Amino acid sequence: MTSRAALLTLFLLVPGLAFAQSNTSPLDGVWRITEIAATGANASTNSKPQASLIIFARGHYSWLNINGTTPRKQRAAVATPGKLTEAEKIAAHDEWQPFTANSGSFEVKGSTLTRRRLVAKNEFAMGSAPPLVEQFKLEGDTLWITSDPPNAQGAQTRYKLTRVR
Repeated sequence: MTSRAALLTLFLLVPGLAFAQSNTSPLDGVWRITEIAATGANASTNSKPQASLIIFARGHYSWLNINGTTPRKQRAAVATPGKLTEAEKIAAHDEWQPFTANSGSFEVKGSTLTRRRLVAKNEFAMGSAPPLVEQFKLEGDTLWITSDPPNAQGAQTRYKLTRVR
């Protein structure tokens, strides 16, 4: 009876383990942005980016980051919730504008990373925007992701990420 139970367990667990492993990617893990470099006419390097959290796991990803070199400014509480003044609307926009948030599925083929946004702060990103196609390079706990191809102005953005865990 014991050998039958062990054999049954093997038949049930082994296919499940093989399936779970087949969905993993070398990018799977938790990352933070440690540098952002832009090329082109407005070339710049931000070696002290604000907070970020990027997660890749079994074909899905979540990308959250605050753009810029200084922390966002917290807006004052609204005087009448649900009835914002024009000034309060502008303050809310200014607080949320530098925040990037999108999640969806991803696929890796060679050194190409394709991200398909399913949920995003920006409606365009989840509506009519094409998938993000990027090049990546992974060395240990450092991941470089570069936009591909350059945008209409001939510029590219390169993110340097460091594995958190």
